[in-house]
Amino acid sequence: MRLWDGVEEAIRTWQEAGSPHQSEFGLTVDRDGQRVWLGDRAGPSWRLPA
Repeated sequence: MRLWDGVEEAIRTWQEAGSPHQSEFGLTVDRDGQRVWLGDRAGPSWRLPA
């Protein structure tokens, strides 16, 4: 995936979720990597490069 495609997908997901405040995002770091999520850990999420 190209970088900008990922940015557009993240913005679209954020807008579809009602444009929540930044406090609605979380971060999980474990041995599988880093992941940002929206709402809760089971919600929409994005892997971050390690």
